[in-house]
Amino acid sequence: MSQNDDAHLVWEDLQSEILIESPIFALRTVHRRSPDGRTAPFIALDAPQWVTVIPELQDGVAKEFLLVRQFRHGTGEVGLEFPAGVVDEGEDAATAAARELLEETGHVAESLVSIGAVSPNPAFMTNTTHTFLAKGLKKIADLNLDENELLDVQQMGFEQLSQEIGQGPFASAITVQAWYFYLSHSGLLK
Repeated sequence: MSQNDDAHLVWEDLQSEILIESPIFALRTVHRRSPDGRTAPFIALDAPQWVTVIPELQDGVAKEFLLVRQFRHGTGEVGLEFPAGVVDEGEDAATAAARELLEETGHVAESLVSIGAVSPNPAFMTNTTHTFLAKGLKKIADLNLDENELLDVQQMGFEQLSQEIGQGPFASAITVQAWYFYLSHSGLLK
């Protein structure tokens, strides 16, 4: 069946009410009706769009990447990730990616290319996370972090990153998904 034949799967919105509104998301109950007439409440989490930037440094043949190490309040642990953040209201994803790269690493990119976008969890989240590849990096500033942001910037080579991604401090699903987009974009998926 093609996507054009999906009408029998689409639930109609009847009503929505905000249960919790916070600085980073709104939790809603959404009442919907199925094509066969059933009605039910569902949970939706409205969050802003996110961006992740893969800053690639190339010195001859060897590829290195800039990463940020920071404490994550959800897991209560220090993680190692690509620079990332929220798309501000009225901002497009590419502008947000360039801003996050500069704020978190002090670098600007000669080339910033969108290499993928996905829903973090379409079962209940309404946002999209965008991944960008940054090349031709130039350090122009010190870090300019948000008020409650603490992080260290470090470099890591392609081989080490390939071996460690998805393990230990690389536990962020957004980082793993960004790495997949990088490998796909670079023609490195087997």
